[in-house]
Amino acid sequence: MRRLRHVRLYAAARMLAGGAHDILTVAIDCGYGSHAAFTHAFRDRFGIPPERFRADARLRPSAISLQEPYPMQPVILEDLTAPRIETAGLLVIAGLSDSYDAGNVATIPALWQRLMQDYGHLPGQIGGVSYGVCYNGDGQGRFDYLAGMAVESARDLPAGLQTICLPARRYLVFAWPGHISQIRDVVHTIWNKALPERGITPAAAPDFERYPESFDGRTGDGGFEIWIPLAD
Repeated sequence: MRRLRHVRLYAAARMLAGGAHDILTVAIDCGYGSHAAFTHAFRDRFGIPPERFRADARLRPSAISLQEPYPMQPVILEDLTAPRIETAGLLVIAGLSDSYDAGNVATIPALWQRLMQDYGHLPGQIGGVSYGVCYNGDGQGRFDYLAGMAVESARDLPAGLQTICLPARRYLVFAWPGHISQIRDVVHTIWNKALPERGITPAAAPDFERYPESFDGRTGDGGFEIWIPLAD
């Protein structure tokens, strides 16, 4: 039923982004019996009401991402390339953060979408690279996730944003050139095959996803990297 709700809401979002005028008609077409019920479900999914989503799609169509979550059982990838070692300097990442577990991890794309729609380019932002930082893992599958960009400092940022500082350290970097829908398979392969085969125990520190400027958040293409912290 949760997957069916996802499909219906993304269908509704596409109708609104395409210029649908009557929101009640969209709601009924997508299985909702009232404007209020549809608005409540739509806001829970996308972080904004349908009226604002439609307006944003008209004014800034490039900012509207309709990348659906991909609930799936992760598999081991046999074509994950060998990692490289990188030494990164201090990183200050600013963005939006929330807590996740196996039950809601597929909704992380909605956090990215809200960041892009509500904030866009951040004050003091460094380049166009984006970061998804995983931290505060409890060992039981629950963790905090911050979707954001590197900034010069945590000062003068808009209200509502969180920051996390990643000290300079070495990382094991796994690059994946494929679609973002494969990210769970990539992460699963790293932690259950690549690291154990190499006898590597990561440092007790945040790991992160790095999305280059070539990454297209609307289509999910452009590739990404997973950075695993190494012990000193």
